[in-house]
Amino acid sequence: MKTRTTFFFFIFLLLCLGIGTFAYYSYTFINTPADPNAGAMALEIPKGSNLQQICQILEDKNIVTDAEKFKLYARFKNSATHIQAGTFLVSPAWTPEKILTELTTGSAILYKITIREGLPWWEVAKLFEEQGFCTAQDFKAVIYDKEFLQKKGIPFTNAEGYLYPETYLLQRPKEMSKETAYKVVNRLIDTFFQKTKVLRENEEYDKIFHDPQKLNEILTLASIVEKETRVMEERPIVAGVYTNRLKMNMILQADPTVIYGLGENFQGQLLRKHLQDESNPYNTYQHMGLPPSPICSPSLSAIKASLEPQEHEYIFFVAKGIGASHVFTTNLHDHNIAVEEYRKNLKRNK
Repeated sequence: MKTRTTFFFFIFLLLCLGIGTFAYYSYTFINTPADPNAGAMALEIPKGSNLQQICQILEDKNIVTDAEKFKLYARFKNSATHIQAGTFLVSPAWTPEKILTELTTGSAILYKITIREGLPWWEVAKLFEEQGFCTAQDFKAVIYDKEFLQKKGIPFTNAEGYLYPETYLLQRPKEMSKETAYKVVNRLIDTFFQKTKVLRENEEYDKIFHDPQKLNEILTLASIVEKETRVMEERPIVAGVYTNRLKMNMILQADPTVIYGLGENFQGQLLRKHLQDESNPYNTYQHMGLPPSPICSPSLSAIKASLEPQEHEYIFFVAKGIGASHVFTTNLHDHNIAVEEYRKNLKRNK
């Protein structure tokens, strides 16, 4: 009887020792970083990865010391199905406990991309391709997708004018595809509607936004204003100049429209032959009225300026040649004087 009791006591001690050893090593693993001196790194968890694959990625990147132990820990914490796909900022200097928390509750890394005002769609497309979000070709296909445009409430042949200029924070995909292009363009268009909401809350302006012809005119004028001046205070004045010209049936003669019509092949210098080219539908030196569509996606200030052009008698303007501002005039004689002064300022600056 004594021998039997001793045996069970021995077994009990072995179990306690085993449990204690397991608990000790588990505690040590959970609270010990793989490399206390390491810095942070970007870790990509591919979409559709299972727990085994994720743990192996962590071990291969030396973020954890043991994939199997991390897998057991994730299951113990009921986190096996909560690890997110995406790119995360993690560090081997973190404990496995902190790493698991980041992968299950943290936010994936967002990359910054700035779409500055005045860019035509093909320049926007190049930016997204260069920074790894989608190809320029897929971007073009999406902004010309009739069904997509209809769903987004855009009554035009492409989304130019709706690709809102802004600084965006986006997840960078593992691979660029048509799907990622849709996500990018969708974000730009949604931002357009968010930014213009304050204008559409005005009953008078809301009518314009629901009239395709008037909306096209406003966005087209706004895109020209966007390209013509970076000075916020001048935008309503510039919008007033072009509004005056339209009312007078006076040709607009806006260089940016001609450049847009030349497209991606424009070499950076506007020549006389370009101004005389009647085949360019965006050539406002040869065709009366506004061009067929926007020549970039304008900012809110340019749109507002076009909805509320300043009332004045100016019909000409030219850059001063010093800074970014312009000289506005009511007649050709004064305009020519301003042009001459502009040329003199350019020579002085050189």
